[in-house]
Amino acid sequence: MQVKQFTSFSVLYAFVCATVIAANTAGYHSAEYVLKPLMMPILALWYGLNTPKPFSTLNMLMLGALFFSCCGDIFLMILPGTDGLFIAGLVSFLLAHLFYISAYKLQAPRFSAGVIAQNKFLLLPFAAYGLLLVYFLLPGLGGLAAPVAVYAAIIIAMALFALNRWGWVNRRSFTAVFVGALIFIASDSMIALNKFYQPIYLARVWILSTYCLAQWLIVWGMLLHQNNNATAERG
Repeated sequence: MQVKQFTSFSVLYAFVCATVIAANTAGYHSAEYVLKPLMMPILALWYGLNTPKPFSTLNMLMLGALFFSCCGDIFLMILPGTDGLFIAGLVSFLLAHLFYISAYKLQAPRFSAGVIAQNKFLLLPFAAYGLLLVYFLLPGLGGLAAPVAVYAAIIIAMALFALNRWGWVNRRSFTAVFVGALIFIASDSMIALNKFYQPIYLARVWILSTYCLAQWLIVWGMLLHQNNNATAERG
């Protein structure tokens, strides 16, 4: 079964994201302020239209993740240099990742019985990346060292729980969600490196484009799983 409204919502989402990126790059912040808060609601509406009602726990968790992502978008958009709003954005995305983790856990066995427990070496690149990222950021973090380190651990955990879905969901769903999680790590890493380590050329273009793609892939991947299950039940 195909995900409904795939083309229409994907094109709409891509258009809004591209316009936000262009507006941010060109300094047209009024357009960005109007359109950026619409990105996650577009994905939430697409997700909601493709899921049975009433919403299951899984679907409520997904919608919660998109809600907190939208809050994070808004906090990081308004006065992005302000530490208070940066922390608010950080907390919003941390909650979004916790919601994603909870959703992934519903689709896989206990972490101790999944693919990572059976292949513990898979933990090494994730742990090494997280430690290396914090190592590079630490000199510039100041009082933000603890919250940034916690956030880094949570987003790494989000990717690991996405990986733990391997073998328990259909392959297309697994690939979309896991690749989306990895791209999310890349996007958040660029935010941190650009703010606390050294400026990245065209940082906002890279950060926003990878973030938009990551969220779309995660939502699409979760819909692929649900639609596959719905088809199997009818069959």
